[in-house]
Amino acid sequence: MKTILVPTDLSSLADGALQVAADLARTYGAEILLVHYLPFSIAMVSTPEHSLVIDSYLADQEAEATSDLQHLAENPIYRDIVIIPITCRDVSGLYEAMTERQADLIVLATHGTSGWDEWLFGSNAEHIVRVAHCPVLVLKQAVVPFAPTNAIAAIDVDDALKQHWPQYPFDADGNGLKQFVFISTPHDPRDAEGVHAWMDELAQEKGITDYELHVRNARNVEDGILSYALERQADLIVLFTHGHTGLLHLLQESVAEDVLNHAPVPVLILRING
Repeated sequence: MKTILVPTDLSSLADGALQVAADLARTYGAEILLVHYLPFSIAMVSTPEHSLVIDSYLADQEAEATSDLQHLAENPIYRDIVIIPITCRDVSGLYEAMTERQADLIVLATHGTSGWDEWLFGSNAEHIVRVAHCPVLVLKQAVVPFAPTNAIAAIDVDDALKQHWPQYPFDADGNGLKQFVFISTPHDPRDAEGVHAWMDELAQEKGITDYELHVRNARNVEDGILSYALERQADLIVLFTHGHTGLLHLLQESVAEDVLNHAPVPVLILRING
């Protein structure tokens, strides 16, 4: 892990994401790209006079945000880390930063249910998932030090995982993911024996050893994941997404939204590059 990207709105919540990113940067020797975008999108301006006023206003806002961002990056608590502040206009600038900077991890803060509207599950939802060519760590509060030791990964029996198994980023000890859960719903035709056989094949192909797979029955996938995470006292929930074609069956928008909104612990979204 060499580069961590942290979108920020300069709120205290976003500062928490920066604290987690800083902790990870120290662990892995990474630099941080601290990206602030100004939430303005002017699609049409009626007159040249209006255009001049808006341009002047945006320039002032950008200058102020740049100053605040620089001040945050120069905070003495981060003096041992390389933090590169980046200011951009509107969310398209954030997309560009995500695609052009080639980060190894994005650390994203949200307030919860209402927060998803802007970051992951509003009009920008699928686009952010698609343009992020790296794992996305979603936080509701700072967890420092960030060193998950009891992560659970929710899997679907999808052969794309076999073909393009994503790298788990928090693998300083080389152990990787060890706990997996498959949620079986009342209308799911797949049986536990078949799911275990599929996981055995995946583990053999990818060199995953000493793992656990639990098949749990639940009314729906999201409730099953959250219940299992609570039961196991997980400190991280891992979900998988398909970058080019949208969300995997497991991560239908409503499923992922409920997990992210109600998860008591951070959630890591791993992209399947295939």
